[in-house]
Amino acid sequence: MSTVRREARGIRRYAAVLSLGAQPRMRGAKLKMMKPAGVRTVFALDPRLQQDTLPIGDFPLCRLLLSNDSNYPWFILVPRREDISELFQLDVADQQQLWQETTALAEMLKDSFDADKLNVAALGNVVSQLHMHVIVRKREDAAWPAPVWGKHPAKPYSDEQVAVIRERLRLVLTDKFTFLEG
Repeated sequence: MSTVRREARGIRRYAAVLSLGAQPRMRGAKLKMMKPAGVRTVFALDPRLQQDTLPIGDFPLCRLLLSNDSNYPWFILVPRREDISELFQLDVADQQQLWQETTALAEMLKDSFDADKLNVAALGNVVSQLHMHVIVRKREDAAWPAPVWGKHPAKPYSDEQVAVIRERLRLVLTDKFTFLEG
């Protein structure tokens, strides 16, 4: 393993420990690797997420996707960061931002979709790219009370159903959200 990769991994671990409330070992420790001037990383969505979801828009950190399964209002937040598969790989600020965006989305969905329960999870057994599921559950949904994964085949949304969901979201998402046309 290269020295740069080893240092980056050590910095991420150190940032994760600090995020849990530990005191820094030294003053002024850098928690982010600096990229050379002019170098930009490009966010690329995992092909499986791209295939199974519909893009809705962007929060400051995350892309918001709608799972193309009309059995459940199932949303997915994907941090727009390169090569991240685990929560602890995000720097502390991004970890906090992800949690803020997740909880704000969950609260908004609970009210807007009259949810009985919300399922919030970061799983990555099939798609390793870090993503957060926020699934609206109702007692009368197709899988209640079981988990949604693999319970029923996905039933794709119609264009009209997607338009209704997008309009519902337009009414409640803040000015910190940018809708993607689609």
